[in-house]
Amino acid sequence: MNGALQRCAGSRRATLLGIALAALLCGWLLGLDPRRLFADGTLGLAGEFFSAAFRPALSYEDPVPGAQPFLLAALRSLLDTLRFAVLAMAVAVPCGALLSFFASSAWWPDLRRHRALGLALRALHSTSRAAMAFARSIHELLWGLLFITAIGLSSEAAVIAVAIPYSGILAKIYSEMLEEHARDAQEALRSIGAGGLAAFAFGLLPRALPDIVSYTFYRLECALRTAAVFGFIGIETIGYRIRLASDEFHYREIWTYLYLLFALVALIEWWGAAIRRRLKT
Repeated sequence: MNGALQRCAGSRRATLLGIALAALLCGWLLGLDPRRLFADGTLGLAGEFFSAAFRPALSYEDPVPGAQPFLLAALRSLLDTLRFAVLAMAVAVPCGALLSFFASSAWWPDLRRHRALGLALRALHSTSRAAMAFARSIHELLWGLLFITAIGLSSEAAVIAVAIPYSGILAKIYSEMLEEHARDAQEALRSIGAGGLAAFAFGLLPRALPDIVSYTFYRLECALRTAAVFGFIGIETIGYRIRLASDEFHYREIWTYLYLLFALVALIEWWGAAIRRRLKT
């Protein structure tokens, strides 16, 4: 027993040492130099930025006559960010759910009796897996640049750019949740004569649904952050206002936008947790 524990500890130390060496090698190859963090007044700018966190702006730091009130403009930008994220998820969730269904074998009938059907289902499974991998292999920002180049700078291009990789990501996680969940209820339904789809719909899916909903809300949070990042390439979300404030070194305005984004993400997290608790009761 002690020998097994020692071997396990030695293996962990070797793994940690390998990770540390790999990190140092990557840093050397990238030419990282920690001294740059302390050059040219960098620490002074960082201190100014973080000190502004304790004094978020309630009005413009450099007022413009006739401009929309600061907080109203910030809230409208936050609402636009939420609309962007919800619309992208409204496309990604059904696409991801459909792909995950075809990429999962949890609903398959007994293939020993249907060999031809088994070949067709395995081909569909492999095709769905390949589509999922392709969709999520390209980051949403790269998709965004591709679609913006193709159809111009528009909200439609950005929504499609987010929906494509998110569909692949959701499909992968949904299918894994379905595959890995306990199947005792599903097998019990099969044993009394229920078909593959019926046993899946009433025995497995209800058990996996709370986890699926929880992960969907997490991806909605990610979509909010992605929507904010798209503001830096011209889409009018709250990230666009952060970029404008950053260009003018209006750090207090930046923190106001960040706090609003944090509050929205926290609200969505609370909402998702409440829905999951209801589904489990």
